[in-house]
Amino acid sequence: MKKTVLIIFAAVVVIAAPIYFIIPSTLTVSNQLTIEASDGVVAKFLTHQQRWDKWWPGTKINENQFAYDGVQLTINKTTNGGVNVDLQQGSFKINADINYLAGDFSAKVTLGGKKQSSMNPVQRVMNYFAARDLQNKTGQVLARFKTFLEDQKNAYGYKIYINKVTDPFLLTTTASAATYPDMESIYSSIENLKKEAIAKGAKMTNFPMLNITQVGSKEYQVSYAIPIDKKITPGKGSIINNLVMGGNLLIADVKGGPNTVNDAFEEVRMYMKDHKLVAPAMPFESMVTDRYLEKDTSKWVTKIYYPIF
Repeated sequence: MKKTVLIIFAAVVVIAAPIYFIIPSTLTVSNQLTIEASDGVVAKFLTHQQRWDKWWPGTKINENQFAYDGVQLTINKTTNGGVNVDLQQGSFKINADINYLAGDFSAKVTLGGKKQSSMNPVQRVMNYFAARDLQNKTGQVLARFKTFLEDQKNAYGYKIYINKVTDPFLLTTTASAATYPDMESIYSSIENLKKEAIAKGAKMTNFPMLNITQVGSKEYQVSYAIPIDKKITPGKGSIINNLVMGGNLLIADVKGGPNTVNDAFEEVRMYMKDHKLVAPAMPFESMVTDRYLEKDTSKWVTKIYYPIF
């Protein structure tokens, strides 16, 4: 009997021993890829967990938890450089960091986690294959993150593109206001510009334009403009802004009210910073929709114009 037990024990040792040599004492889950997008864009969607559901390929369980193909990811904390997460598949769980490092209009994103292997040979094997499966699936998740961010409209939220100046003459007037201007005052000022242009023999060639800049806690500088077909001598209180015919304009197409337009301006400024573009003149929003007639701001269509070089 004793001899039989020893034989069985020896057989178990012979079978199990290779497991401890083949499977390392520390299990790792790691992935790395380079995303052709700015580090600011990567940070916006990686370190702000409220944006994860925009790119996550699986399902969102709650604000901190996401699932993908049997894997559950829990966000523990975010930092300026990345996030710390728990990854779990079945009973196997590992803590990992997802970080990014800025490059030249690119960012290297790495995912890495380590866990001590079990001394139980059966559990050791099961955990090894679970770790390999986690590595494969988190690689798929990061690949989705890359594809999402390398689509410019996803990265900045709006269609942003470059076009040429076709309306070089802007009849412009600027005023100060103690409060944010209402639609009546905006369109009243635009109507005055239209009348001035007609009186000088000029025609309006495109939609009216607007720039509202807060210059103090209770002061706004408001500029109104209309594109016209020729250069005229402006009247008192108005000027002609000359754009270079054929020059470059950075344009964003926006649908929504003032908050959406302001958000679009922020995204365009980020785009300009990322692409090292400079604006030599004031940006304007071209009011495609007549905002005075259309009260539903969700239906407003606006084009943001930034002269650039």
